[in-house]
Amino acid sequence: MDKRIFVFSDLCNGCRNCEMWCSFRKRDQNEFNASYSIIRIVRDIDETFDEPMVNCTAKGCPLNEEGEPICVEVCPTGALAFTDSEDAYQKKIELAKNRRVQPMFKLIAPWKYPYPWTEWPKEGV
Repeated sequence: MDKRIFVFSDLCNGCRNCEMWCSFRKRDQNEFNASYSIIRIVRDIDETFDEPMVNCTAKGCPLNEEGEPICVEVCPTGALAFTDSEDAYQKKIELAKNRRVQPMFKLIAPWKYPYPWTEWPKEGV
């Protein structure tokens, strides 16, 4: 299957790292300038959440040592994933399952920080 960039918008914190690094590396402008970026961070009409709008297949993007586009690497929460559709589906299931056990996964993805997270102890125990 072909890999592409998938967005898990509920993990986006609006930091714009992906947007800025895309502008710097993709266009060879050597300048952090959102107008050069293929990725746009869009705030909803109620200004309650941010969502990365990715309009690329990562072909021609600079890749890191693991073969991922730079925007995926610099995303601090794991809101972007470079994978195929089957793996993206599995990641969505993994995120939902892990959120029931560990509240930290409301903010970050389990695939971004692979750590043996366990359920936090209940207060008073």
